[in-house]
Amino acid sequence: MKNIFYLFLMVMLVASCELDNFSAPDVTLSGKVVDNVTNDMIENGGLNSGTVIMMYEGNSKSAIYSSSFPDGHFVNSRLFAGNYKLVMTGPFKMMQDTVSVTLPMSGDLIVKVLPNVRLKATLVSSAGTTATVKVDYEKVISTQVLNKLGVVWSTITNPNVETFFGGGSKIDVVTSQNLTQGSNTYTITGLTAGTKYYIRAVGVSNAAGSYANYSTTVTTP
Repeated sequence: MKNIFYLFLMVMLVASCELDNFSAPDVTLSGKVVDNVTNDMIENGGLNSGTVIMMYEGNSKSAIYSSSFPDGHFVNSRLFAGNYKLVMTGPFKMMQDTVSVTLPMSGDLIVKVLPNVRLKATLVSSAGTTATVKVDYEKVISTQVLNKLGVVWSTITNPNVETFFGGGSKIDVVTSQNLTQGSNTYTITGLTAGTKYYIRAVGVSNAAGSYANYSTTVTTP
C-alpha cells in the first residue's frame, strides 16, 4: 500500500509539472548498497521487505522514497537535478549517517554499509523431493544479537520471508544460543521432483526494524 501511495504522488507530481509548464523530473540516480569490508552487494527482501532509500532535496524535510532490488542495487529515474542527501534503512548500519550527492552524476552511487549478518548458502545435495543446504553465517555488529537463522525457497527468484511462492521457509529462533559465527545445515523436504527451486539463507538480528539479511541465491538442478 505504501508503494502504491508513493507511485500516486509521483504521477501527480509529473502531471502538475506538465500543467504548470515546468519540466517533469527526468534525472536518474542509480546505485548499489555494498559491504564496506567485502564489497559484496547487500542482498535484501526487495520491494516488500527490503532496503528503503529516503532522498531529501536541498533543505527539504520531505523525503522521496524508493526501494532497492533484492540484489542490493537501486534506481530512481524521476528526480530533478540538484543536491540531495540520502538516508537508508535496511539490514545494515550505514558507515555515515547521510550520503550527499549532486545530480546529475555519472556512474553508480556506491553506499558503504556494514550488514547485520553476513550469509552464504551452499547447495550440498539435491535429489528428488529433498535438498540439503549449508548456511555459513557471521554476526557483524558486536552489540547486536542474532535472533533468527534459516533458509527460504521458492519456484520464483529472490524468495524472502514474506514471499516464497511455491516454496516455504525453515527458520530457527537462535537468540538464546548467542551465535556469532559458524555454519548450520538445513534439509528441505516436500519439493516437487524436476522443479527448479531458488534458495536463500536468511538471518535476522535484533537491530531496529527487524530487517532480514539474505545470501545470494543457490538453485536446485
